[in-house]
Amino acid sequence: MRHRKSPGLWLPLSALVFFPVATLATPLIPETLDLDAIRGLTVQHDGRYMPIDTLARDLVQSVTGTQSFEHQDAVLILLSWTFSPDTWLDEPLIKIRNAELRREIHLPEHIESFSYRQLTAHRYLHTLVDETEQLRPDEEPDALQKKVRGIHRKLLLLHKCFQGRAIPLIPTADDTLDAWQSISVNQPTNSKPIGRVQQAWEAVGTAFRADDAGAFTENNSKLAAALNDLPTTFQPDAGLIATELRYNRLRPFRSAWVVLLGGTVLSLLSLHFRRRFVDFASGTVLLGGFLLLTYGLALRWTIAGRIPASNMFESLLFLSWGAGAFAIITMFLIRHRIVPATAAALSCTALMLADCLPMNQFVRPIPPVLMDTVWMSIHVPVVMTSYSVLALAVVFAHLQLACQAIVPNKPRVHATIESVHYWYIHVGSVLLFAGIVTGSIWAASSWGRYWGWDPKEVWSLVALLGYLTILHTRNGMHHGVRWSTALSILIGIVVVAMILVSLDRVSTYKLLSIAAACGALVFMVLARGAMATALKSILAFWLIIMTYVGVNYVLGIGLHSYGFGGGAVVRRVLQCAACDLVFVLLCCGACLIRRRPLKSIEYTAVQA
Repeated sequence: MRHRKSPGLWLPLSALVFFPVATLATPLIPETLDLDAIRGLTVQHDGRYMPIDTLARDLVQSVTGTQSFEHQDAVLILLSWTFSPDTWLDEPLIKIRNAELRREIHLPEHIESFSYRQLTAHRYLHTLVDETEQLRPDEEPDALQKKVRGIHRKLLLLHKCFQGRAIPLIPTADDTLDAWQSISVNQPTNSKPIGRVQQAWEAVGTAFRADDAGAFTENNSKLAAALNDLPTTFQPDAGLIATELRYNRLRPFRSAWVVLLGGTVLSLLSLHFRRRFVDFASGTVLLGGFLLLTYGLALRWTIAGRIPASNMFESLLFLSWGAGAFAIITMFLIRHRIVPATAAALSCTALMLADCLPMNQFVRPIPPVLMDTVWMSIHVPVVMTSYSVLALAVVFAHLQLACQAIVPNKPRVHATIESVHYWYIHVGSVLLFAGIVTGSIWAASSWGRYWGWDPKEVWSLVALLGYLTILHTRNGMHHGVRWSTALSILIGIVVVAMILVSLDRVSTYKLLSIAAACGALVFMVLARGAMATALKSILAFWLIIMTYVGVNYVLGIGLHSYGFGGGAVVRRVLQCAACDLVFVLLCCGACLIRRRPLKSIEYTAVQA
């Protein structure tokens, strides 16, 4: 049995601490136990049935921020919290990485991780928690109060684990809507089946604390048999539990982005070597990664009983799937090696972000009103595929700017990139329109109306209008374009006037925002040329990002918003926006400095 060294710094306990004062102990981590027997036991958690393996991953990540704290199995950690809580009181489990937040709540600024005992003994934190709990239901908490609530939730969850109430194994015998209960060995019961479950559970705990592998396995078998003898109104399918265990074990999305990364590297090498065997190798690896991603989506779809598209993590999976599918298709339809290379790179990047960023990766229930329709399964793949194609378009837009800045005297290269870029915009705009239409039908089926000017609906329409502007103003100012230009400017003036009238107070910030929007509108309508098209494409894709990320993480309102989150995502997006702006300014500056009269070029069509 292995014990880890505990930190020496801890604060004295006050009367507010849940557990009595105990000697400083090191966490109990048995090394010889076979966890497979207990890993597959069914529990009820977060509105659905799952194996203990999933519950443990969820609880450990909710408290520590990772599914494998100190590289230990999550089931082992959860069982140790349950059977030996006193050994974890002084272990720094809860991370508070923000130094400003630590300073605000009077915690040591040079320490990022804190123990249960430290935080529960911290009087000022208790004061902040009390102030947060006294907020009215209609009162919005400020940034500090939101962070304090998060810390408080982790402490309550850890306290529940320490009390042995975090593993609900006892099914309901009367009503399917009743929640399952945890095993309580301290309370007497008149039911013999439950008494046998309590005895088996206590024996499992004894074997766990003794690190007795044989007794642990034997008592787990007795526990499973005792649980099967309990009366229950519903028992989930054993095959579904096995599927979820396989999904947890394989982690298909991490394996998929690793394989896709290899395919992307081979695709980039094929741009240089231009050999058939390199093309064949890159295509084979990309296909393998795409099939692995598809298999992971199929497993998650089976586990959830619905299309996996209810949160930001799942939508990134579909974004990656759409880009990967496009990479495979374009290998056969478009004879440009750069197209599948960029598509594979986008698919790998989206999947890697979904796997590595601190997102909620667990299957969560969604409102039943959203599930009772087939349009969800149609709308989500269509709109996410459109985002994938438009993301590829913005990749080519950046590539087009870079080529015009670095190699301004190669018109054939510019024409090829611009034609592929325009083709992506064309296809992506059609798919985006189809996604909006199917989304409206889905809204009518779920909410009873097609269009209600929800923030998600508004920004999706704004993004579509941005791409339609690119399509209509690309080729010169002929008679029809003049009329559409005048009409667009007139509509913009009317919209700005309506916004100004509706504002209660016109602040400097609001005026600057309206001026920036007007400037962007004028640029989108009046600017012409290949470079202008690339800049418009970049601007239009930031409208997509506002639809995809901004509505959820910045506005955080609306029926269609599904990924409410904190400021970390907003900061990352702003950092990306700043880097993108610097890149665009450098390319535009280089083009203005090195600009030479070039021969007029005709745009070549994409060969199919």
